[in-house]
Amino acid sequence: MEMGSKNVLTGPKLLFPIPDVSLGRYLYQCLSSHGDKIAQVDVVTGETRTYADVMSASLSVADFLYSRGIRSGDVVGICSENSLDFILPVIGTLFAGAICAPLNPNYTLRELHHAMDISKPKIMFCSEQPLENIDKILCSVGFLKDIVVFGSPVSDKHIPFRSILWNNSNNFQPFDGDCKDLAAAILCSSGTTGLSKGVMLTHRNILYTFRVMSDSRYGDMRPSDTLLMLLPMFHGYMFFCQLIASMVGVKAVVLNKFEEHVFLRTIEKHKVTLLYLVPLIIVFLAKADVVSRYDLSSVRDILCGAAPLKQEVESLAAERLGLYQIRQGYGLTEATMALTISPNNKKEMGSSGILVPQTEGKVVNMNTGQILGPGEAGEVCFRGPGIMKGYCGNPQATAACFDSDGFLLTGDVGYYDEDGFFYIVDRVKELIKYKGYQVPPAELEAVLLTHSTIKDAAVIAVPDHEAGELPLAFVVKQPGARVTKDEIIKYVADQVSPPKRLRGGVIFIDSIPKTPSGKILRRDLKKLIKSNM
Repeated sequence: MEMGSKNVLTGPKLLFPIPDVSLGRYLYQCLSSHGDKIAQVDVVTGETRTYADVMSASLSVADFLYSRGIRSGDVVGICSENSLDFILPVIGTLFAGAICAPLNPNYTLRELHHAMDISKPKIMFCSEQPLENIDKILCSVGFLKDIVVFGSPVSDKHIPFRSILWNNSNNFQPFDGDCKDLAAAILCSSGTTGLSKGVMLTHRNILYTFRVMSDSRYGDMRPSDTLLMLLPMFHGYMFFCQLIASMVGVKAVVLNKFEEHVFLRTIEKHKVTLLYLVPLIIVFLAKADVVSRYDLSSVRDILCGAAPLKQEVESLAAERLGLYQIRQGYGLTEATMALTISPNNKKEMGSSGILVPQTEGKVVNMNTGQILGPGEAGEVCFRGPGIMKGYCGNPQATAACFDSDGFLLTGDVGYYDEDGFFYIVDRVKELIKYKGYQVPPAELEAVLLTHSTIKDAAVIAVPDHEAGELPLAFVVKQPGARVTKDEIIKYVADQVSPPKRLRGGVIFIDSIPKTPSGKILRRDLKKLIKSNM
């Protein structure tokens, strides 16, 4: 770790240069070299696929996309829960030189329509779960042309995914123009002022992250590893993990959801070596009695992200599993994956690690912009090869999240110590972290204000020992309104995906405390909660 001018830290050099080819071309080279090595295992069905299988199927997808007119710069959507099939259109899209847009299958119609309006996919690959909503969107937009369905199509207008596979398209050559600074993926941000934005990540962004995650000092992903794919593949964290695992040649064991015994049995049976998890599952590993019934000795490394992990939990889990440490990482969708990661050779409990290679970091006073020194808390800001190209179709939002020196303004409060270890201590952006999901209060407030009986509303986070945080709404009723708390909770639940529901409850209040400019004083609402506890 180097200290530059005026307290700007710089990570070390990369061990190997960033590949100077397209992401699709590099994936093609990697998959070709892995041959008949096992690439994927489905925990539920037991189905396995080799890297040769993945290559052949991905080429078939690329050939299909090309036949439907997909070219460089076009967008292809993937909206599905975890499955062996998920990665095939991802790689196929990159082979074709197009842009991949993963979407949450749990989105409501409103949320999905918004996300698709940003990326404008011409073709959508989806599971049966979001199919009804995608059909409705197809009827109201001009950009979506085809829907390809994993599983059983429900009408003739759908294309069965199986019908486009194994069509002997091994002569298809991946796109390899000068595209290192072109978008390869558009992912949905968490959103702090309402609905999500589309984060554009380039070929170079993702290839850089591959170098970081396969670096023995940081991600340390190895060809001999078995990685459990448990977290949602549509989310940036696991979306990039599956791509990087394919480049490295890791065996990926795919699980669709967390169930205690299935999770533990999978680790034991498949001798999983790598776990990429969120704090909720680390808490389970640290405290649940059932964990001791299973042999988890194959696990050599756990990386925890998405939310800060308390030092006590980290220590308990590491001791129980016989690990040197539970490594933490800090990152944003806007930074491709990670900005800091706990190194393998030194631990600082409670820290989110040190800067990844070739990345610069600084901490600034949020009022004055002054760059702060070690131990001084402020907004953490970063610049480096993993930082996004920008927000899709939103130049104003893009400009607003960078300072004059090109550093990404994260909106998170933290500090670093004398050894360059970063600690994230608070959030400026006020996102609610529910089981690793990021819930924007402003979006829930906007939904609440569409209810005819609600005059004003504010949403804050309340702590929960299992989920981390829960959304709680303060509501000002219209004069004479008789709406109940349960009715409001149901009203919101009908319009948002499960993590965004008002699980913290509803409190009726006479007025919402605000600044003269109309901004909600959430700290006053939190004090009100504490005074009534």
